[in-house]
Amino acid sequence: MQGIAALVLAAGRGTRMKSPLPKVLVPVAGRSIAQRLADNLEAAGVSQLCFVVGHRADEVKAALGPRYAYVLQEQQLGMAHAVEMARDTLMGRAEHVLVTVGDSPLLQPASIQRLIQRHLGTGAACTFFTATYQPPPPYARVIRGPDGSVRLCIEERDCTPEQRQVRELLTSHYVFEARALWDHLASVPVHPITGERYLTDITRSFQRHGLAMQAVPVADAAELTGLNSLEDVAMAERWLADHGA
Repeated sequence: MQGIAALVLAAGRGTRMKSPLPKVLVPVAGRSIAQRLADNLEAAGVSQLCFVVGHRADEVKAALGPRYAYVLQEQQLGMAHAVEMARDTLMGRAEHVLVTVGDSPLLQPASIQRLIQRHLGTGAACTFFTATYQPPPPYARVIRGPDGSVRLCIEERDCTPEQRQVRELLTSHYVFEARALWDHLASVPVHPITGERYLTDITRSFQRHGLAMQAVPVADAAELTGLNSLEDVAMAERWLADHGA
């Protein structure tokens, strides 16, 4: 996995967790959410890890330790904004950037390797995990062309009624060709309603410029689920016990 850096987005407040700890430091079966994810990334062969921190950043950095790089996102203005905060740190240091959300401790090394291998093997500008859920959460929809190729991804709030019926959902775990990411990130607009910049919208720029995108479906959607509550943590602990992970 030489030439690949992982960017872990871990700046959010996590108010729904109702924990005295920052969300990414909440323990899941003995290890914090963020540490489990970091360990799985390293087990997959990704040695460069950078965390985007924000809420109680000093506590998060102290808990995870000096082996990782950190960048600060003082205001949480969307996923694209978070990635942009790491531009100066990562530019020129990696040919590909794996972007993932820091509340996903169930993402397994074998799946991470599969995502990266698809990305490298196809030469795509962007490769991402997808999953189907029942009922579907309010995630972005993956829009495919008549030939089955990925055209773009659209946040649920921006979907037409027809697009909202799509059941293949984007789960916020990506690998980007670094040059494509940094060249097109500035094109991501501020959403007129939320005031945030969604990384999903970079796919519109990729589509306009004819850059290929790949989707990698994951059969067990639980593996990609972000933990937002203590009930989610209990679910994750059951999943780990059931899978011997």
